[in-house]
Parts: sequence; structure tokens; C-alpha cells
Amino acid sequence: MGGCKDVPSFAAQGGVNTAVPEEPLGARRVARRCTLLWSGMYVVGIDENGLGPRLGPLVATAATIEVDAYDASKWRALGVSLGLGDSKQTGAFGRMGGIESVALALAERAFGRPVTTPDELLDAISIDGRLSLRARCPTDATAQQCWSEPLSLPTYGGDPAHGRDVLARLAKGGVRVTRVRTSLACAKALNEDLALGHNKLDVDLRLFEHLLVDAHRAAGRVLAICGKIGGIKSYGTRFTQLGQVKVQEEQARSSVYQTTQGEVRFEVSADDHHLPVGIASMVGKYVREIGMRRIIQFYRELDDRLPDASGYHDSVTTRFIDDSASLRKRLHIVQDCFRRQK
Repeated sequence: MGGCKDVPSFAAQGGVNTAVPEEPLGARRVARRCTLLWSGMYVVGIDENGLGPRLGPLVATAATIEVDAYDASKWRALGVSLGLGDSKQTGAFGRMGGIESVALALAERAFGRPVTTPDELLDAISIDGRLSLRARCPTDATAQQCWSEPLSLPTYGGDPAHGRDVLARLAKGGVRVTRVRTSLACAKALNEDLALGHNKLDVDLRLFEHLLVDAHRAAGRVLAICGKIGGIKSYGTRFTQLGQVKVQEEQARSSVYQTTQGEVRFEVSADDHHLPVGIASMVGKYVREIGMRRIIQFYRELDDRLPDASGYHDSVTTRFIDDSASLRKRLHIVQDCFRRQK
């Protein structure tokens, strides 16, 4: 990314920003990052879960926080102390309880009461709307794989009361999570876009933009920090929903734009470096895992010999796909709704 001098002024937004060099992140790291310092504003972090799997949805999630001053390094440290951050770390090796606790506490805020089913989870935080998502299913028979399994939440040993406590301690420390929303593309949607000549990176960016527009409508101008999508460096010509876009920087590690919604940044490892992106990553992981659990459990209820697959590129998922083929044929499951073509 460019030097600290390249970070733009935010005076027009009523805040003050400076850029302070951060200490190097380990002995192998030669380049120095900048810690963003913004005063009195909303910061939205956006990340995706499930870009690469063979099965299940692609989920993009936005988490909006309100702080008196946004110091990326300071708030990241606070989040880590509370178990908040990159879902690859906070939810690794089956440790989904903490993620579930926080995700359900946030969904409860949006829903107005405890969330106890996957359908209620989507009702609470999906900007697409559960009924709109369900309407994409081409047949009732095919819809059963995603919508019929009656999971009860929490399902990974999480505790919404613990999640509420974490959010309360976060607020006491100076960070208020004001909004969390998801937008997702199922296998059918991804395959349809592929047939039209688009790829999953295009779909992912469209979901990001959808969430940016939603965050802007809810909070006004925001600083948006997004995880880099694939290896994309130049996003300016790819935007379709953000109106006029001015390129500030397009580098391998950081791409920065000014839009009518505010500043939009794409950064490598943003979910590790920025608290709101880490929170988005956690909630998105939970939404995807619940979606996959419904699919896998639907088939295993009908054939208990099927393995408990992740949906990713591994031998267990390959066996699940192969061994469920005859069952899916008998159930008249539309192929493009089950498995991504790419």
C-alpha cells in the first residue's frame, strides 16, 4: 500500500483523520502498514465466507460500528481480548461456540427477541429477505434440501447471553456495534451468473456493494473497509451500485476509493487487521455453517451412511457428492442448486 501520506482527509465528513505508522507485524514483514485514526463516525467492515467451496452459499456480511475515534490497532486489540476477530482464527478447529454466541446476540438485537431457528436468523439479518431467497428455488422438491431441516439454535454450544456480555464489554470499551447484515448467493445463483459470463468474484463484489448501499442508508456516510476479493487490485471500473467513484489508490495490498457513500477501502487480511471486518467474518461464517448444516443433515437423515461434509475441496466432500448422487436423482434435486460448477 502507499505511504501514510496517501491517506485522504475526512474533514468534509466532520471528522478528523490522521495516519500513524504501525509497528512492523513480525520479522518477515518489511513494509509498514498505517493505522487509520478517524474521529466520530461509523465504520463498516465487509467480508465474505464461502468464496471457494463446492457446495453451499457464498455469504457476504457487513458489520457497522460507531466509535468516537477509529483507531484500527486499538480496536483490533480490544476485539482480540474479547474473542472477536478473523473467523479463521476465532472459529478454527471446530471452535464455533464463541462465534455462535456473538452472532446470535447480534441477530437478537435486529430481531427484537431471541433467534432460535435458521429461518429466524435470516429474517433478522439478511437484507435479501428469507422469502426472496426461498423464491429462487426452481421446484419445491429442490427447496427441501436448503429449507426443510428444522435445526434448533444454538447448535454449536454457543450462548447468546455470553454474546450479549461480549457486546456490552465491547461497548464499554468504546465500540458500539450498530448493525449487522448479510447478503448471500446460493449455488443456483452462482451457476446462473457463470452461465451469463460472470465469475464468482463478480458476484462477491455485487454482494459487497449491496451491503455498502444498505449501510449507507442506515448510517449516512461511512468509512467502509472490505477484505480484498480474490487477487483483484482494480475495483473502480467494476462498481455498479456506488455512483461516481474516484480512485485514490490501487495497489497489491490496498485499493482505496471515494464514493458518494464515503471512502471504500479493500485491504489484504482486513479481517485480521480491522475489528468490524473481523466481526463480519464471524457472523458470515456462522450463517454459512448453518446453511451447510441444513443441507448435509437433510441428506444424512435420508441416508445415514453419508459423511458429515464441509462443502469445501476435500475428500469427505467428494465422497458426499458421489455417494448422494442416486438419492438426489430419486428426489429430483436440480443439479445446479446442489453443486457449484466452479
